[in-house]
Amino acid sequence: MNNKVRGSKKVSRKEPKAARNSAETKEKILNSAIDEFCEHGYAGANTTRIVQSAGCNIRMLYHYFDNKDGLYMAALSRVYEELRSSEEATNFWNAPPLEGIVALTHFTFDYMHQNRRFPKMILNENLNKGRAAGQIAQTINTTARPFIDKIGNLLSKGHAQGVFTHHPDPLHLYLTILALSFIHISNQHTLVATFDVDLGAPHFLKERKAHVTEVMLSFLTTPRSSPAP
Repeated sequence: MNNKVRGSKKVSRKEPKAARNSAETKEKILNSAIDEFCEHGYAGANTTRIVQSAGCNIRMLYHYFDNKDGLYMAALSRVYEELRSSEEATNFWNAPPLEGIVALTHFTFDYMHQNRRFPKMILNENLNKGRAAGQIAQTINTTARPFIDKIGNLLSKGHAQGVFTHHPDPLHLYLTILALSFIHISNQHTLVATFDVDLGAPHFLKERKAHVTEVMLSFLTTPRSSPAP
């Protein structure tokens, strides 16, 4: 009787550790896959390299993600989740409208520079014509729509207070912020060759960030001239 009790306790102690090991292995595979997809795109990514980098065997990849498609879908979903959770963790929604837009602009600019796996995954997925993004579109849209709505609330509040002279569509505003924060990353190599400027240099990034912020604030706060009669 006592031996059975001791045996059952021994098994129960192992279960949490097994679950932790399982979660850690799955996470290692996913992170290795994101690196691989960023570097080689979907077509060039190699599952053997992924599991070698993760320190496990190919059976684990198929166990957790079924196949390469399932792994790619999980990788793409993860980079979107990371962006949205990082946005949610900020406090610029509760800031005064002007400060909120500045904070949003700075966050977007810094995130694209500091979290390169997001722009790399997105660039590769666009080369893939959004095949995988289309399959997870409902999930992406569900998390993105509240984000755009919050930008709209900031704009409405600022316009009502007279801080903003213009009330643009929040989606268009965000796309402009994103484009201004992204082009020096997405087109880095060709722009370096064209203008012979180190787009990754700290002084360039500081100047670029200030310029993007100035453009956004000028757009929102410059008085609009009355249309000609």
